[in-house]
Amino acid sequence: MSDLGRGLYNAIFRSAHRFSDGSGLYHMIRYDIVRYYSGDRVRRIADIPIIYDPARRLSRVDSKAIWRWRDPQVPIGDWSDSGPELSEAEKLDLYQKLRVFMAKQPRRFEPLR
Repeated sequence: MSDLGRGLYNAIFRSAHRFSDGSGLYHMIRYDIVRYYSGDRVRRIADIPIIYDPARRLSRVDSKAIWRWRDPQVPIGDWSDSGPELSEAEKLDLYQKLRVFMAKQPRRFEPLR
């Protein structure tokens, strides 16, 4: 996707964000997750749980959850936490992308700390 196309996509679709490396984040309200698609040639998917705080009316990333790649045997329409754990480098990369994604939606998400 070109820079212009990606910029338009990111401006129009507030619950999604595409990055220059081909990866993307998508807020899936139905499952209370942010779904991450890696930019690898063979895409891997991670479901990052989020918690809604009704008092503040904001969601935040569940910091106590273990971030895992999806098990390929689980249907894509279902939430998965049974795959292998993300490496430290993968977690750092995803954390930085989550910061960009959540900063784009300050009325929905608490900023990552």
